[in-house]
Amino acid sequence: MKTRHYCAFSRRAILLSATGLAVSLLTNGGVFATPANAEAILSMHIEEQTSWVRNFNPFDLAGRRQSTMDFIYEPLVIFNADDGGKPIFRLATSYRFSDDLKSITYVLRDGVKWSDGQPLTSADVKYTLELMLKNPATDTVGVGETVASVEAPSPSEVKINLKDVNTEFPESLADFPVVPEHVWKDVADPVAFKNENPVGSGPMTEIRRFTPQVYEQCRNPNYWDAASLNVDCLKLPQISGNDQMLALLPEGTMDWIGSFLPQIDKTFVGLDPKNNGYWQPPAETVAFQMNLKTANSANAEAFHDLNFRRAFSLAMDRTSMVDVAGFGYPVASQHASGLPPRFEAWRNKAAEGAADEWMAYDVDKANKILDDSGYNKGADNFRTTPGGQPIAFTIIIPNGWTDWIDDAQIAAEGLRAVGLNVSVATPEYEQWQKQLLDGSFDVALNSRADGSTPFRGYYQSMSTAFAGRITSAATRYSNPKLDEVFNAYRKATSNDERRKLFDEIQVIVANDMPMVPVFNGPTWYQYSTKRFTGWVTDKEPVMNPENHDNNRMRLVHLLRLKPVQ
Repeated sequence: MKTRHYCAFSRRAILLSATGLAVSLLTNGGVFATPANAEAILSMHIEEQTSWVRNFNPFDLAGRRQSTMDFIYEPLVIFNADDGGKPIFRLATSYRFSDDLKSITYVLRDGVKWSDGQPLTSADVKYTLELMLKNPATDTVGVGETVASVEAPSPSEVKINLKDVNTEFPESLADFPVVPEHVWKDVADPVAFKNENPVGSGPMTEIRRFTPQVYEQCRNPNYWDAASLNVDCLKLPQISGNDQMLALLPEGTMDWIGSFLPQIDKTFVGLDPKNNGYWQPPAETVAFQMNLKTANSANAEAFHDLNFRRAFSLAMDRTSMVDVAGFGYPVASQHASGLPPRFEAWRNKAAEGAADEWMAYDVDKANKILDDSGYNKGADNFRTTPGGQPIAFTIIIPNGWTDWIDDAQIAAEGLRAVGLNVSVATPEYEQWQKQLLDGSFDVALNSRADGSTPFRGYYQSMSTAFAGRITSAATRYSNPKLDEVFNAYRKATSNDERRKLFDEIQVIVANDMPMVPVFNGPTWYQYSTKRFTGWVTDKEPVMNPENHDNNRMRLVHLLRLKPVQ
């Protein structure tokens, strides 16, 4: 699941109040210094909402605050995709597969405590895994398809027995939230539970203040890695969209931002050239996802038709999406396989060629395909299925993600030009997430989370096992041949085997086009050095620098930061 923060362009600005300046900021030659005895409060923007709801339940993908993972619930292990997938051990200090690769044992770090002071042991890890196995609605990482049973042979060891060989399992568990058994065993409904006062293992567990407009998430009094933590609190103001963000930027109160900022050199860097910076390397693939299990039978019939999906792709003006809606930040998709540019070394050219002809912008060709496939136009000039049912669908985009809304409008214009009755809806982000998870939508523009290799993004968005489990699998796509190759990849024990199998994956995806890739968005990351140093930059590209919920490395990034003294 990806959470992107894309917003609209506004000329409005709000003047920085003299009171706020005097109270919160001290200047020294243009650098804002933090007094030695003052709290180091980091202001972050990681999601857009019209009002905060106090929900820190890590199992509620649609409703949880996006500061829940990492900052409240620390991973066992993080894998740095920008360092060859190198493991960074957190709650665990090591893991090892058995000789037959049918089990994996994690060794937990000594002395780790929950934020309430109780010890974190293997019993908590075992409890959380078994909670997911017993309650599939809590299974955010897909352990149900992989894990046969769990053992806790000692307080510091967890042995996970697998149903079959899965060499990718450790990376899939990077998104696994370990919860305290002594708290959650008494929770009647682990999905509905809002977990308003969380007990966690991460650096920022204490909800000191929470209102619909702002909340503060502060230091864990029992954090095991407290010596590395130099931030006292995270401050998260409610920001509903780019109009509000761009109006807020002149105040200079934000430290770590994850937004689409049009004309960024002018609207952000120009406000404070000495301190404001950004780094936005190409990121994951963004695609139109057609819900193959939509309740609308006419739409479902069309979406299942490969010719319809190809015509859909030919109606996409990707150049305008990149240059007009995206201000030139994204990179237009050129290949039907949807492989992100950062995985160029994995590209299989056999997946290109003829399949890539569907990536052009060609309305005439799209019309001909639909005509030849029996999608006739009615009196209203809109097409019906070959059986005569009217086709009408809505593309959903979260309210406030205005560049994506513009992308959807550009797409809708192209689709209407080929006779399709298309509209665009902009639900609140939480409702959008819910629609993707429960399947109550027709088409969505969505992105997928990549890992240290391209496999994770493909597997979690196009495997039968993940269909509907997370938002990146919103298509409900299922292809037995693709599943067969996915499973072979998970059993592979050498990089050569994995490369050959991923070559096959690219060919299948390119030829079947289960979703329509349109561009690769940039990494949305902006920062200010006024109050904190240690930011990751393009001069030291050691990790994914963004603060979004799909990026586990944001925890490591936080631990790099130090207040300006």
